Amino acid sequence: MRDFELQETTIEPRRGKAMIWFFAIIVVVLLVRLWYLQIIQGDRLSEVALNQRTRVIPLLAPRGIIYDRHGEPLVTNRIAFTVSVLPDVASEVRKSTEGLKLLSSLLGKSENDIIKALSPERKDRLGYEPFILMEDVGTEKAMRIYEQSWRLPGVIIEKVPVRYYVHDNLASHVLGHVGMISLDELKNWSGLGYGANHKVGKDGLERYYESELKGIDGAFEIEINARQMPVRELGRESPVRGNDLFLTLDSNLQYISELTIKEKAAEVEKSSGKKMAGAAVVAIDPRNGELLAAVSYPDYNPNTYNKDFIAMNKDQRSPLLNRVLRGTYPPGSAFKPITMAGALNEKLVKVTDIFYDVPYPYGFGGWDPESGKRCKYGPHGHIDLLTGLQYSCNVPFYLMGKDLGIDRLSKYSREFGLGEKTGIDLFPEEYVGLVPDRQWKRDSFKRADDKVWYAIETLDVAIGQGATKVTPLQMAVAYSAIANGGTVYQPFVVKEIRNTFGEVVREFTPVIKREMTLSKSTLAILREGLEKVTSRGGTGARAFADFPIKVAGKTGSAESPGKESHAWFIGYAPADKPEICILVMIENGGTGGGVAAPIARTILERYFNHESDIATQTDLGVKDE
Repeated sequence: MRDFELQETTIEPRRGKAMIWFFAIIVVVLLVRLWYLQIIQGDRLSEVALNQRTRVIPLLAPRGIIYDRHGEPLVTNRIAFTVSVLPDVASEVRKSTEGLKLLSSLLGKSENDIIKALSPERKDRLGYEPFILMEDVGTEKAMRIYEQSWRLPGVIIEKVPVRYYVHDNLASHVLGHVGMISLDELKNWSGLGYGANHKVGKDGLERYYESELKGIDGAFEIEINARQMPVRELGRESPVRGNDLFLTLDSNLQYISELTIKEKAAEVEKSSGKKMAGAAVVAIDPRNGELLAAVSYPDYNPNTYNKDFIAMNKDQRSPLLNRVLRGTYPPGSAFKPITMAGALNEKLVKVTDIFYDVPYPYGFGGWDPESGKRCKYGPHGHIDLLTGLQYSCNVPFYLMGKDLGIDRLSKYSREFGLGEKTGIDLFPEEYVGLVPDRQWKRDSFKRADDKVWYAIETLDVAIGQGATKVTPLQMAVAYSAIANGGTVYQPFVVKEIRNTFGEVVREFTPVIKREMTLSKSTLAILREGLEKVTSRGGTGARAFADFPIKVAGKTGSAESPGKESHAWFIGYAPADKPEICILVMIENGGTGGGVAAPIARTILERYFNHESDIATQTDLGVKDE
């Protein structure tokens, strides 16, 4: 019995020691693990924990401001509210019936549209950027969403810069507009700091100078709770606004030009019941190539571009087409000074030469500047060179074209800048038009007979008809070269680029494309003839009667099969010391002398008299319904 009791007493201490060692080892393991987590992995785990309760939200940079030549702001930014969803909770919001119904009610947007905006397919594209549900929601709507934020986990309201076009439609084709970055643009520009929520330039200056206007984005960091609700802001890096553009554009002249065209459009619609097909106005300083005004009618409002897009696409007049750059038309008689310049320069004709306009229908027929109709019974008879230009009689130009031949005629056309890009700093890329010649026919047609250039085709080209196609900007550049004595300038719109501190980072000076080979005597005769056009008996005389400033120019009525002719007037003033070259083109408008020239006169009259001032008038006054 005693031996048994002794055995029990020796076993109990051993078990106790084993238990002590067991627990000691557990404690040591825990302490080692705790040391490892706190000391070795502490920084990493702290960062993970912090990331689980913080979010970095990008702050989009305001785009640079666009000013006219006088420092008048044309495009600025305003702050607007945007409703977004944090990317981590987007899937939960999509699945929440209650949340979707509430968001739909607050935003006035269908549940399907909200689900589409939160599509998982956008996740890879957005990365850490929030899913945008609605932009520019307005203060009242933003406050209602904020009040209900406790029911909408992960939904945030951001204040973002929104592009604002101060005078709505004014110079819309020059200024352009912005829109959400496309997939292709994001792919090409992702390395330049662009994200899926960026707005980028789509047209005009906004697109051409996108890299200057963009700015540098900032960001702010927020702390969120377990329900993905923002708690507080932890830090902020402010964005830097993009560079500002200072233009050559004269907003007052732009306003005057648009007002005059819209007045004409209202007159046409009132008298005919039809909308005016289209129009273009270009004004250039012939001394340096600065673009002073550029009107493409009809236009659009960049502030409401997205809302109006469907209606604009249905408009057969193509309001999104920039007719100044990409409208191509036969120039008609506005081309005749080029034919005359070539013949004079090649010494094929002298200013004293006499031409005979044979009575119609036995000969070519003349043109009555007063009625704007062909002279069936009263041809011009014997006329000299300058009178031929003054009356826009076809006969002298047929004969000059015949003597020049298509090769030399196309050569001089190109010397004036036709058949090539002007090089202006605008988007989209301008069209080159067409200067027809032998090579063009060989390249453009398949049948052997069609590849041959016929002499009669040269006669059509000599009066601005046939296959000849030009843009309004090209013709304005050509006449500017006549006005300044033979220098073809590259037109430009931006004069300076300045940073947010007002420092000039880039300055643009006039670029000479070429000095024409025209002799001084040729240019002098040409200018004299253009002055006669607006004098008594000329095709532009009635439009410029009693005008206090001498204007030189040329009318044109370019035939358009099955429709009214395109009406042209291109001129410059003052004729003896030109400071402005003005072009007016009305699609299917009728005669140049009867339609385009009076519009040019009104624009010049208002410009020189300062009758209209955009600084005090923000509405063009004439609505194009």
